[in-house]
Amino acid sequence: MSEKDLVETAPTDHFEARFRRYTGLSGVLVKSLAVGLALFCLLEVGGVFTSMGHYFLGTQFGAIFLLVVSILIFLLFPAKKDAPMGHPAWYDYLLILASLVGNFYIIANALSLSQLTRIVATPYEIVLGLLTIVTLIECARRCTGWAIPVLSLLFLFYAKFAYLIPGPLGAIKISWGRLIVDVYISDAGIYGNLTQLTATVIIIFIIFGSFFIISGGGQFFLDLAFSLMGSVRGGPAKAAIIGSALFGSISGSAVSNVAVTGTITIPMMKKIGYSPEFAGAVESVASSGGGITPPVMAAIAFVMAAFLGVPYSQVVIIAIIPAILYYAALFIQTDLRAARIGLKGLSRSELPPLGPTLRNGWQFLIPFAALIVFLFIWRYPAAMSGVYTIIVFVIVSQTKKKTRVTPRRCVAALYNGTKSSLEVASMSGAAGVFLAVLTITGLGPRLSSGLVAMAGTSMLALVLTAAITCYIMGMGLPLLVSYILLSVLVAPALVNYGVPEIAAHFFIVFMTMSTFFTPPFCPVAFVAASIANAKPYAIAVQSVRLGIVAFVIPFVFIYDPKLLLIGTAGEIVLSFLTALVGVFALSVGIEGYLFKKCTLPQRILAVLSGLIMIIPGWQTDLLGAILLLFVFLRQRRPVFKN
Repeated sequence: MSEKDLVETAPTDHFEARFRRYTGLSGVLVKSLAVGLALFCLLEVGGVFTSMGHYFLGTQFGAIFLLVVSILIFLLFPAKKDAPMGHPAWYDYLLILASLVGNFYIIANALSLSQLTRIVATPYEIVLGLLTIVTLIECARRCTGWAIPVLSLLFLFYAKFAYLIPGPLGAIKISWGRLIVDVYISDAGIYGNLTQLTATVIIIFIIFGSFFIISGGGQFFLDLAFSLMGSVRGGPAKAAIIGSALFGSISGSAVSNVAVTGTITIPMMKKIGYSPEFAGAVESVASSGGGITPPVMAAIAFVMAAFLGVPYSQVVIIAIIPAILYYAALFIQTDLRAARIGLKGLSRSELPPLGPTLRNGWQFLIPFAALIVFLFIWRYPAAMSGVYTIIVFVIVSQTKKKTRVTPRRCVAALYNGTKSSLEVASMSGAAGVFLAVLTITGLGPRLSSGLVAMAGTSMLALVLTAAITCYIMGMGLPLLVSYILLSVLVAPALVNYGVPEIAAHFFIVFMTMSTFFTPPFCPVAFVAASIANAKPYAIAVQSVRLGIVAFVIPFVFIYDPKLLLIGTAGEIVLSFLTALVGVFALSVGIEGYLFKKCTLPQRILAVLSGLIMIIPGWQTDLLGAILLLFVFLRQRRPVFKN
């Protein structure tokens, strides 16, 4: 594939088809604006502006970032289906002007506003604040649909009129002037930590992913996975799991992950004999796990680290065991299914050879090794580690002509990286609205107290209530947004009940992640269905079976968080090993096969064994092992007779 082909076909995100495409001078201006934003963030994180004696205040930097993001969204995303695609509509220019005025006020007055002692905005600031909020909500609508805008508006109306609500959900009367100060002017609103985190960390790793993909790194991951696993029993499914896990950790979007990798993996799985529903489910579950897959974790790790006040590297290390268990269940079930229906792997002639694959793509592994060194050995901040990793990647890419980051590819990577970050950037601005409202009204603590009150003295009731809340609020929202919202609403309730804070946050991530493949929402199942030529809900039902660990492990986090590295080394290792055996037993019971087809009693015993062994504790481990041994002996009995 030529450099021109790589640049033009490199995937960026799942809403690529919705972008306006500009040519001529307009195209140059739009691309320059996007590339300029990427460079601005890279230079700020790299300390270039600071070394030149120019310092940006947090709100000032956030306002510059959201201003350019807003302009790009109004230029690239049409407001509706019948909007012009070759040029902006007249109202796009008005929205750009409103965004320019509102954000520029913060940029120009950041220092004086940071020293503000009054708690009520002026009429002029109220108008500017409302204009800015409206433009950000419209940006989120164009990028992500109606869920986030509706949520933001509901929170705004709640803040303004909560004093009319009787009972515990009521709040003090808040004027528009006070509300605008908290949402628009202060550093706790739309220009707060979430926007600054997006502009300094998340976008850096999105840009890294763009460099990686545009040089052929995504294809290398798939080739490597197929080289390693393609020829073994059910090989294409196992290759899909490995490739999608690695790709999903970088891309950050389960839907786009299915759309990109699924076009290769799903037909391969169907080719060797997997049903269309099973093939689509494997890709759906594998792609959905990007949010828990180190090292990038689809940007979740960055936000979680900021919320918990711990290093990013600590979150990544804690995520290793849960990610292994999640993918182990998927891996084992695909293997048992292949054994049950007699599937083989692909022939070596149909697969990329391992040696040449590594020789042609070894340079793609170096940046990940460098990232580990920067984060875990030298303990650099996440954003700085990302910048250095990009530099390392550009350097090592020069060793191969096919993957070399040329000026053309560099510009394309920066441009695609900015475009891919628009969704999360728009979410961060809009999410700042309801985070500010939660703070000013005290709604978050009251809702958490309400969950605790509903549960009474029962931990199980609280956890089940929290799980249902995560599922309902996770539907229709991107994973990052649902995690942010639920970490404020649900996590405090669990923590107040004695659950370790890290366990509460991982519980939320797992439960919300499962909504992507669980009916009725299951967006990844619909994308996979279009590729597999199967029914979406048939894929979703199969996905629930394959992704069973996503529903079981979170409850273990709550009751005994040894799997989150809370405990002694011996306890952690023992819990991990027994949980791994439990995942195997659970997979046997779900798939109904070990050495031969299981009877119904054997399947029930295997499921019980798996559930019991996943729960840490020697008593449960012993009981689970006995049940699994019984199933093993019953399966092997004919062999013993011979």
